[in-house]
Order: sequence, then structure tokens, then C-alpha cells
Amino acid sequence: MDFYILKKQQELIAIPASENNCKQYLDSGYFYIDKVAACNETNALKALHAKQTKTLKIPLLMALLALPVVFSAWYSLT
Repeated sequence: MDFYILKKQQELIAIPASENNCKQYLDSGYFYIDKVAACNETNALKALHAKQTKTLKIPLLMALLALPVVFSAWYSLT
């Protein structure tokens, strides 16, 4: 089942992916964050957290892999 993740101030909620229901929340001040697939609301919020963590891990991993290359290039030039 798909869920829309919405946010209002610091509150995150997951609602079933229904456009009419989503429009009501958007009209009441919520903002659309993402759409995730999960079996219930709790797992939908966990899936969003995992998705956001994954997007942070990849650039960090690439930067860590590039550090030895930068240091070896700097060492060979000096």
C-alpha cells in the first residue's frame, strides 16, 4: 500500500495515498514530503527515514573513498 508523508511544523504523518484525502491535509497547512510503499503508517515513516539516511550515506561514502586518492596525489606532487 502506498502512503503520502506529510509534515506540519515538526509533525510527520503518513496517510493512505488518496488524492482527495491528501488535498484536505494540504489545505489545512500540511506540506507534501514523499510517497512511500509500506504496510502501515508506522512502517511508512520508517521507510522515509531509511530513504533519507540512504541518500546521505552515498555522498559520504564517495567522499571517504576520494580522500586516499587526494592524499596520494598531493603527496606525489610535493
